[in-house]
Amino acid sequence: MLTEALLYLATPCPGWARHAGYLRESIAIGARHRRLKADWADHLTNTKNAVLQAAARCGKKRRAVVMGSGHGFDLPLESLAATFGQIDLVDAVHPLSMRLRARGHRRLSLIDADVTGRNGPRPAFPADTDLIVSLNLVSQLGVAPGIDPADRAALRQRHLAETLALGSVACVIGDVERRETRRGSGEMEITQTPWSGGPNLPDPAEFREWQWPVAPFGEIAADLDVSTTVRAAIWS
Repeated sequence: MLTEALLYLATPCPGWARHAGYLRESIAIGARHRRLKADWADHLTNTKNAVLQAAARCGKKRRAVVMGSGHGFDLPLESLAATFGQIDLVDAVHPLSMRLRARGHRRLSLIDADVTGRNGPRPAFPADTDLIVSLNLVSQLGVAPGIDPADRAALRQRHLAETLALGSVACVIGDVERRETRRGSGEMEITQTPWSGGPNLPDPAEFREWQWPVAPFGEIAADLDVSTTVRAAIWS
C-alpha cells in the first residue's frame, strides 16, 4: 500500500484524469501485474504478437498510434520503435515506468487524452498514421466514469468506426467475454461484449482469441475467479 500511495503522489497526471479515477486505476493495474505476472504472461505475449502481426501488414511505416498504452506490459514498444518513424502513445495516464521507458526513444510521444472525450480532451491523429492500435480498451469504454449504460454499445461502435478510419492498418484488442466463477458452488456469471461486429463495420482481415486469467481465486476474493476471452482483430 505504501508503494501505491507514493506512486499516486509522484505520477504526473492531468487533473481531469486524476479526478475521474484513472490514476488510481492505473496504479492498481500495476500492482496486480506484479502479483500475477506469471498468470498474465501468455496473455501479454499474445497481445504483443497481435500488434506485431498488424505492424507487418503496413505498407508504409511512418507513424504508429497506440490508444490505451498504459504500463506497456502488452506493448512491443522496442520492436515498433525500430520499425516506425514515429510512435504516439495515447492514454489518460502514463505511469512512471512507461515515462522512464519512453526516454530511450527519441521518436516517441506521450499524449494525454481521453478517447471518449467525456472526461478530458480527445486525441487528434496525424494524417500519416499507418498503424492504429486500440489496446485492451474497447471493452472498457462502456464502464468508464460518467457513461450511461444505455450508451455502451454505441460508444464501442463509434470507437471502432473511428479507429478503422484513422490508419491504413487497424488492430483492436479487447475482451469479448468475462466469466466470474464462485468456488464450491460452481456458479458462473458470464458477461459478453461482442464489440467486433456491426452493421457498418467491415469484417476483419484476421482475428484470434485466447483466455486471460485476470484475477484467479484469492486475488479479488478467496472464492472468486475472474477470467476473460480476449479477441485481437486486424483490419487492413
